[in-house]
Amino acid sequence: MENTEDLQKYFDSKEYITTIIGKEGEEEPVTIDESKISNLISLLTDPANKEFKEGTLLTLKKEKGGNLLLLSIASPKAENVRHKLVAACWESEINFSHYFSFFILLALDNDYLVSLEAITVISTMEGPFNNDDVREAIKKVKAAKETITTEKVVLLNDLIDTLEGFISK
Repeated sequence: MENTEDLQKYFDSKEYITTIIGKEGEEEPVTIDESKISNLISLLTDPANKEFKEGTLLTLKKEKGGNLLLLSIASPKAENVRHKLVAACWESEINFSHYFSFFILLALDNDYLVSLEAITVISTMEGPFNNDDVREAIKKVKAAKETITTEKVVLLNDLIDTLEGFISK
């Protein structure tokens, strides 16, 4: 039997990531390739790779690389550049409507820039949206609005307006 201390290494987010991102009903979970995630983070955020960013965004859209981009956002390696990766979501022009809940969480992030970029992604989503999911998101945003700084109140008010526009009559 393996020592429980040995097992703890698998829960160290600096060493391993266990994340499954996919739309509901998706049969196969996305496999995680740390080197691809590291490369994507570098291509999209490192100033030395600025000339490759546009081509990387086009390739992500063409190759349906949205899941890899989402995994990169969730990666602990992206902590200091997460806002740039979230911005890459709307810059790539990929429709992330299936990941609506994920972007609501990002919109409520403590980091102002992550929140701003996530709200931009949400505003570009094409839908369709489940009215109950949208109403639940509005409740979460309103609850979060009560506990935040004044600078983000304007962002969250705009998000609420956007979400209300997603509700089909």
